[in-house]
Amino acid sequence: MNWWWLVIVPLGCLWWLPMLGARAGGLPWYFFAAIAALWGVVLLFVRPLYDWGTKISRKLGQERMADLRERLKPKLLPPVRVALLIMAATSAVFIFL
Repeated sequence: MNWWWLVIVPLGCLWWLPMLGARAGGLPWYFFAAIAALWGVVLLFVRPLYDWGTKISRKLGQERMADLRERLKPKLLPPVRVALLIMAATSAVFIFL
C-alpha cells in the first residue's frame, strides 16, 4: 500500500481550518475564489512543478535527493493531486458560505 495516501490526503482535508479562520475574519468571497483558482492552477501544473524542483535539486548538487524525488514521483503525485483537488473544492465551497 502507498502510505503517502495516509499522510497527504488528510493534510488536504485539514484545509478547511484556515478557510474557516478566513471566513471568521470576514474576508470577501473573491478571496476564496482566488485561493480556489490558485489550487486549481497548481493542480494543473503539479507534474511540471515537481520536475522543476527536481531539476533545481540537481543543479544545486543534491544528486541523491533528486534521485529520491524521481523514485518517489509515481507514488507521490496521485495523492498530491487528490489533496490539491480537495483544497480547491474546499476553497470554492467557502465562496458560498
